[in-house]
Amino acid sequence: MRVISVFTVITVVSLVLATADTTKVDSSTVHSDVKLVSHNHVKRILRRHISNNNEERGVAEKVDDLATKLDDVTGISKLDDVVPKAKKISRLDVIAKHLGELSEKAALANKLSSKYDDAGFLSLPTLRQLDEIENLRATDIVRYSKTNGKSLRKEIPDFAGKKTAPEKYLTAHVGRDQQRYGLDDSRLLASAVVYDPATERVLLISSTNPNKNDFLSIKGGWDHGENIEKATLREVIEEGGVRAGLMHNLGEMKFSEGKNKYTYYSYLVKSNTVYDDWAESSRYRIWVPFDDAIVMVSKRDHMVKVVKQAKEVAAKIKRGELDEVDPKLLKFTLD
Repeated sequence: MRVISVFTVITVVSLVLATADTTKVDSSTVHSDVKLVSHNHVKRILRRHISNNNEERGVAEKVDDLATKLDDVTGISKLDDVVPKAKKISRLDVIAKHLGELSEKAALANKLSSKYDDAGFLSLPTLRQLDEIENLRATDIVRYSKTNGKSLRKEIPDFAGKKTAPEKYLTAHVGRDQQRYGLDDSRLLASAVVYDPATERVLLISSTNPNKNDFLSIKGGWDHGENIEKATLREVIEEGGVRAGLMHNLGEMKFSEGKNKYTYYSYLVKSNTVYDDWAESSRYRIWVPFDDAIVMVSKRDHMVKVVKQAKEVAAKIKRGELDEVDPKLLKFTLD
C-alpha cells in the first residue's frame, strides 16, 4: 500500500489551491529566471507517485476535486468543458495543463510588473497580450503624437484580407477649436466601452503618451455640429479602429483633474468591424475581460466607474433582463 502516493498528490493539490486562492501574484517571490513548467513535465511529476491504474483510480476523487477548484483560476466551469467524454483524457492531463498555466502566469506577471504595477491581478490571456505588445514596443522606433489629424496613423503594410477604415474617418479630430463646453465650463467628452458579446471582451487602447504604459477606454471631444451619439461612434472608429453600434446609454458623469473640469457622456457599444488600418493605428489595442479592464484603468476613477457600469449592463443583457440594443439608439449610425 503506497499511502505516500496519495499524500504526494494531496500536497500538490494544496500548493495549487493556495496559489489559486491568492488574488495577486507576489512578484517579489517570483524570480526572473523562473522557467515555465511544461505539460509533460508536470504530468511526469504527478505520475511518479502513482504507478498503476488502481492507484490512479484511488486518488481520482481528489484529482477531480482539484480540477473543480481550479475553475477560479482558469475560468472553466466544469471538467467536461475541458475533457470531452469522447476523448477520455486523464484528469491528470487537466491538472498538468493548469499547473503549467499557473507557472506561465507567475512568470509573465513578474516579467511585466516593472511596467504594469497590477500585472499580478490580470488573467493569463491578458498577460500574454501585454507581453506581445511590449515585444512590439521594443522594435517600434517611430514615435507618434497628436500634432495633426494624421500624425497618429501608422503605416500598415498591405496583406491579404486587410481592412481599412473608410477614408472619411482616417483623419482624427484633434485640437480644441471645435470642442464643446458646458455651462459650468467643463469640457464635454464622448466616452465608450467597446464590447464584443461573442467573446465577452472589451477594448482598451494604449495612451499616446510615449512615457506611459497606460491603457484606456475610448474617449474624446464632443465637437460642434454633431450629436453626442455620433461623436461616440466617431471616436470609437478614430481611436480604436472599430465600427460599432450603440447598445445602451451609460449616463452622464462629471469629474475634475486638477483645475480642468469634464463631463462624460458614456455608452456601451458593440464591436461590429475591427479595422487593421485606422486613423490612430499607432495605438496598441488589447481585448480583455471586464474585470481586467477595471484593473487596467484603475488610475482613473471615472473610467473605472464607466467600465463597471458597462459590466452590469452586459450582465443584464446576458441574463435576458435587457435587450441587447436600446431601440431608441438604433437610428444613430455612422455614415
